[in-house]
Amino acid sequence: MMLLSEFKNLLVSMPIPYQAFSSKKSTWDRHINREDKAGYALGSIFGNSDEISLSRNDLRNLAKDPDLAKFVMATIIWGYPRGMRGNNVDYLIGNLDPLTQLLSAARAQPVADWNKHYAQVEPIKGIGLSTYTKFLSFLSVYVQDHTALILDYRIIQVANQGVFEELAPLRKLSNYNAARSYPLYLECMHKQANSLSVSAEGIEFFLFEFGLNLKPVLPQHIVPVNCSQTGIR
Repeated sequence: MMLLSEFKNLLVSMPIPYQAFSSKKSTWDRHINREDKAGYALGSIFGNSDEISLSRNDLRNLAKDPDLAKFVMATIIWGYPRGMRGNNVDYLIGNLDPLTQLLSAARAQPVADWNKHYAQVEPIKGIGLSTYTKFLSFLSVYVQDHTALILDYRIIQVANQGVFEELAPLRKLSNYNAARSYPLYLECMHKQANSLSVSAEGIEFFLFEFGLNLKPVLPQHIVPVNCSQTGIR
């Protein structure tokens, strides 16, 4: 296993606001043509451009808008620049009003009981934990005393494989228990961030980008020298 502390300089320097993904308008054409909030939001995001790039900073700025429809659709584009699987976008659009209402409430008042809150999310088709925590993170929502962070499959893999020693409390994290374990994830991530004097979001970004592509550097073995064979006396 490795230590997050070995990468502190990198964690401090993670370009969090700059992380951006590009998406083509053609990917969303069918939805842009809708005459509803989602269609208008997508049309406003793309404007006359055939391709756009959205950053974390862009999403945090959109998160300040009173109406969160544009924020939701922009976050979907950022998270899924090539489009979502199956009919998930259609499901999401069909539930856009209850979703934005739930997010507005979370933005206005911290989430004190995560399980009770997420129980309202589960019936919304097209929205899983990865997508929903993207919304919460960019809205800077507090969940049980900690600011929200993205928790997606890639980070679950890093935790589950025991890549970093400090994340040992998350070793049993899986797709099956990730939702109910979300407060534990936040507690662990923020604890390590405080310990290293770095941002918790920086650790999340680092784990996503590098967590599965690092290998411990083992000390090289020193081969003993036989003096009799070298002529040394």
